[in-house]
Amino acid sequence: MLSDSDRAEIADVIAIYGHVVDDDAWDRAHLVFADDFVFDFSEFGRPNLNGVAELRTALRNRKVYSHHSTNIVIQEAPDGTARVRSKFIGFSNEGPPISGDYRDVFVRTSAGWRLSRRRSSVRDPRFD
Repeated sequence: MLSDSDRAEIADVIAIYGHVVDDDAWDRAHLVFADDFVFDFSEFGRPNLNGVAELRTALRNRKVYSHHSTNIVIQEAPDGTARVRSKFIGFSNEGPPISGDYRDVFVRTSAGWRLSRRRSSVRDPRFD
């Protein structure tokens, strides 16, 4: 069972993620990402990013300069991982802010809880 301490640590990792990517502070990536990290871009029809190096390269010319996460819901999975859903708001250099959902898998490592897999989906504010 996830303790209050586990939940707080996972929430901290989500917060640190925004600081690492927005501040280009990749020397702190070890505080966020598991060694086998995958950013799943299948919803956008793009290939996955495998590992911190690929993520860093992809974000080098990013349009979003400020990431904010909120509404964090953490559930323990039967395999001992934590499944986390949160909402994000991203401020872009080109156009209005975007918002969406992160669906994450966290794993417990010898260094603490780390982000192993992230899937992102953007919410479309338009009405049909």
